[in-house]
Amino acid sequence: MSHRIDIELTSQNGEVWTWRAAGAKQPKGSVESSVLYPGAGVGDVIRAEAERFLDGLRIVSVIPPRNAGAAKAETIEIRAKELEGPQVRIQYADGGRGRRDDSERRGPRPDRGPRPDRPSRDRPVGDGARPDRPARPPRAERPDRPDRPERSERPARSERTDRAKRLSAGRAHRDALIDSLTPEQRVIADQLFRGGIPAVRQAIIDQNAARRAAGEPEVPGAALLALAEDLLPKTRSADWCDRADAALAAGSATGMRDLRALVTQADSVAKDDASRAMSARLRDAMNGRVEGDRTAWTTEISEAIAAGKLVRALRLTTKAPDPAAKLPSEVQSHLIEQTNQALSPTASSDLWAALIGAAAEAPFRRDIVPVGIPADASESLKETAAQASNRIPALLKVLGLTMPPPPRRMTPPPPPRPPARPAAPSAAASAAAEAAPAVVDGVSAEVPAAPAEAVLVAESVPPVLTESVEAVASIDSAAETAAAE
Repeated sequence: MSHRIDIELTSQNGEVWTWRAAGAKQPKGSVESSVLYPGAGVGDVIRAEAERFLDGLRIVSVIPPRNAGAAKAETIEIRAKELEGPQVRIQYADGGRGRRDDSERRGPRPDRGPRPDRPSRDRPVGDGARPDRPARPPRAERPDRPDRPERSERPARSERTDRAKRLSAGRAHRDALIDSLTPEQRVIADQLFRGGIPAVRQAIIDQNAARRAAGEPEVPGAALLALAEDLLPKTRSADWCDRADAALAAGSATGMRDLRALVTQADSVAKDDASRAMSARLRDAMNGRVEGDRTAWTTEISEAIAAGKLVRALRLTTKAPDPAAKLPSEVQSHLIEQTNQALSPTASSDLWAALIGAAAEAPFRRDIVPVGIPADASESLKETAAQASNRIPALLKVLGLTMPPPPRRMTPPPPPRPPARPAAPSAAASAAAEAAPAVVDGVSAEVPAAPAEAVLVAESVPPVLTESVEAVASIDSAAETAAAE
């Protein structure tokens, strides 16, 4: 079956043209010249009928563009005449009116009489209106505006918005530290307050570059960095103390992010009694804020449950004030019980779908067991419930589905063992193989050679065990010799 596609002719090689999809690299192919229209050229974008085969697309026919084969219109070049001289000419009029300020320079003009009175520009209203103009309708009375509170009575901007107040730190502890340092240390401390050790390194690089350009010796960078590392703990402590003072002064207006950051940094910068006292106050303030937020969160959920707003209560459980916040067990169990009872066949489809959508995001979603699905449930509702079954497993039983077995754990196969390399025959095995014929009861008999498997087994015996066997054999031979004598 053919379909239409926009193609672009890319090149010509004799009777064969190459093409590609308009505006893309793929698909692409070739087409015979007999299929194309007269006057086709490289770069033409045309509509073609193509059929799909195993080896690609094959162009069956093309639809020539509307302007194909039309003679190109001749263009006439119009050249502007070159201007000689300035393109803007300014000519001042003689005896112009001039500015109003010129009246004093010109003086009084007695030849002009008094100016007649001009008629009023106000259009009359009612009976005295001019007949050639429509009378202006009387202005409607504007209703009284409601009383607005005075500017002093309006709430402040910080009270109208819910944004946390940005922490604006002072410079009391920073200035006290800088005053206690030597002039050489003050410059380094100022760079540390700006950006820490990286700021000191950059300042050293810039200063050395300026000195090299001026032909002066460079500053000792290693000594300055060592001095900066000694001053770094003091500058951090002073900066933390300034921000802690600002946070304590702001009180509840301080954002929780700034408060947590100060409490976290307190363990590494609070070294004296004053800073430890500020750290304790900040920690108490943070704990109080956290407990207050958790209490307000739990109270809001309880009120939503009491009012029968289960969807809102379920959505509030996902908006904990902090990651460690958890619902009390009695509130959670009561919410689960109410949700299970609401997910019954008598519930409406919209309420059932809303409850399932909110319960799928709740932290206790695996404990929810719906009573049943609405009797008039549509296919879309069943599909929504099936999609939520991976988060609420009890939905599988309600929908009559079976839980698939867990995926098999794919363990990689053990690596293949390398083939055992045959060891070279030991000296003892070679001597045993080349031994002279044994004499038994005066009769010479040749000892048969040991099979290859026995040699390999003998060679695989550890050296310590081999020495023990040789020692036992020597003791047995000595005992036999003594018995024969």
